[in-house]
Amino acid sequence: MTDIPLRIVIADDHELVRNGIRGFLETYSDIAIVGEAGDAASAVALCNREQPDVALVDLVMPGGGVAAIREIRVKSPATQVVLLTSFEDQQQIVSAVQAGALSCLLKDVDADALVDAVRKAAAGIAVLHPRITGFLMDAVRSPSMPSAAPDGLDLLSEREREALFLVAEGLSNQQIAERLGIGEKTVKTHVSNLLSKLRVGDRTQAAVFAWKSGMKRRPDDALEP
Repeated sequence: MTDIPLRIVIADDHELVRNGIRGFLETYSDIAIVGEAGDAASAVALCNREQPDVALVDLVMPGGGVAAIREIRVKSPATQVVLLTSFEDQQQIVSAVQAGALSCLLKDVDADALVDAVRKAAAGIAVLHPRITGFLMDAVRSPSMPSAAPDGLDLLSEREREALFLVAEGLSNQQIAERLGIGEKTVKTHVSNLLSKLRVGDRTQAAVFAWKSGMKRRPDDALEP
């Protein structure tokens, strides 16, 4: 663990929820709570001022969690957003991911799992609650959802397409390196390039792009849209 604590913002309109989250996060020496907000505007202003490593953002709060996430990513682009919600609203959660949320967790998550998600978010690693993963994939594959631009995949090299598929499977850079038999630094380069080419902000949005495009493997393990 780093000697410099991860700087965390909590945004939720329920004071008891904020107090509870703060209470157990503050028991970890590598985490520092730098502020709390009870609505979207306050959350955006706080993140703009503090530039935290991670913002924990409630989906349903005054001003809207999705709007808050979108503005936080603009005002503080280095801040990774972990969405916390009690509501399994498919459209809202898909919108939150599209707005820039890296991770999505239900509020019944236990303390250790939340701390793990915060640490992973600070490292750019997405964590999705299993139930959210299931209906998120269903939602982005639905005919009612806008399809991904086909030209985006055409811009990717074969290796970048392979990396994208494995990102969509939820693999880390180390796991992708092992799967493809290449170095982790090379994987980081491929992931950085595919994010730039697809014009998405993070791995979660890249995974959504892959799901929406219907990306799949052929029997010979090549990739195709």
